[in-house]
Amino acid sequence: MIHDYWQYDGLGQAALVRSGAVSARELVESAIEASARLNPALNAICHDLADRARQSAARVAPDAPFAGVPFLLKDVGAQMKGTPYECGSRLMQGYVSSYTSNLAERFEYAGLISIGKTTTPEFGAQITTEAALTGVTRNPWSALATPGGSSGGAAAAVAAGIVAVAHANDGLGSIRIPAANCGLFGLKPTRQRTPAGPVAGEISGGRGVEFIVSRSVRDSAALLDAVHGPDMGAPHWAPPPKRPYIDELAGPHRSLRVALMDRTFTGKDVHPDCARSVRHFAATCADLGHVVESAAPQIDWDAYLWAIRAAGSSSFAAGIEAAARAAKRAPSQSNLEPLTWLSYVEGREQTAIDYCKSLDTFATLQRTVGRFFEHYDVLITPMLVRPPADIGWLGQPEDNLDAFWDKFAGDTYSPFAGVFNVTGQPAASIPCLRTHDGRPVGVQVVGRFGDEATLFGLAAQIEAAQPWYGQLPPIHISNSNLGSRS
Repeated sequence: MIHDYWQYDGLGQAALVRSGAVSARELVESAIEASARLNPALNAICHDLADRARQSAARVAPDAPFAGVPFLLKDVGAQMKGTPYECGSRLMQGYVSSYTSNLAERFEYAGLISIGKTTTPEFGAQITTEAALTGVTRNPWSALATPGGSSGGAAAAVAAGIVAVAHANDGLGSIRIPAANCGLFGLKPTRQRTPAGPVAGEISGGRGVEFIVSRSVRDSAALLDAVHGPDMGAPHWAPPPKRPYIDELAGPHRSLRVALMDRTFTGKDVHPDCARSVRHFAATCADLGHVVESAAPQIDWDAYLWAIRAAGSSSFAAGIEAAARAAKRAPSQSNLEPLTWLSYVEGREQTAIDYCKSLDTFATLQRTVGRFFEHYDVLITPMLVRPPADIGWLGQPEDNLDAFWDKFAGDTYSPFAGVFNVTGQPAASIPCLRTHDGRPVGVQVVGRFGDEATLFGLAAQIEAAQPWYGQLPPIHISNSNLGSRS
């Protein structure tokens, strides 16, 4: 094992391969061994692709930006032909992908080598990662805390140093929430920035998008350079960047007009640690020369909550039925978890008129938030109402969808994420402070539609001003007391 490989981000690991200091095979073996040591404590990886990874390491293109860098693919979303694809569900248990998604192909062209697939809640429909099929995934910063969801396995593996970057996707916060809970950088790109094909036109009616979580800002910038852009037959295109995203990190950085939102959209207070973090972040922005003032979009919150639930449950039910056809099984209470089953039933009860009404509500929201961003370059908010929740809390009670949605999208836990899935704007979770017991607290930064460039530039400034890369959780590959070498 390369004992210090975890000290390098993805671009740093690729540079080692290109220089000949290490081989792609050595990097892959190091990540495989790290997984063997740490996964028993984390339960972040549910499918082993080690043999496939070893074969891929032998044919890496040395000029690829991430040549030979170990990677993990989430077990929902982008697929890889011939590998398990179970989506954390007993309904899909044993299913194997019949095709490779265009995004997964682009990851491979960028030089990334998938050593496994990461855990997810059932069909990615929770903001914790505690699927009945795969078990509880734990946060490297605290084994009692959730890493978040639905990309919880991805975030836990990256935070623990198993890999530098991992695939994630975001339909209602599933990149940003795990990034915040695990002390990582997590960018949700603009709608349709990354490809959804070759089968789907868009994800969850356009509200979903796929990318990664990373330890460094530059890894996300360089990888978005490698994978962005429409694929054949895409129904929509995101506006192309004016220059490579990686170039935004060095500047020059102009003074931004920053809106600070430190309460929920309904005006409720957030946990003191979350309020302290977003205000600290705002003060850092001001120290960097940006103009910060308190402001927030004024939206019809009740209408939004109704619409996101109506459209979300409709899309979810359609996705369940598509999965059932692929797996050649019927959805039932015996192969779906209780909250999944209730969401599926509710989705089937929605009418076409309900769905169209939700789209009208989304259009109003998009116009309102769009006008707000005529006056501000970025909006900063807490990522969550409270620090990372304890294992078990987000999925309870199992028979109450109202309680579920209040945590999933309402003021109880995560009101800040879903709005920007609806508007399609880029939004990132950036590490900030930690609680007294060491749990990370992230801050959300939102940009104008199509303007990831500004977010990358600001994130790079914050990363330089208050570095987080060297802050390591207790469950980490550098901790020689964890596990035994395979």
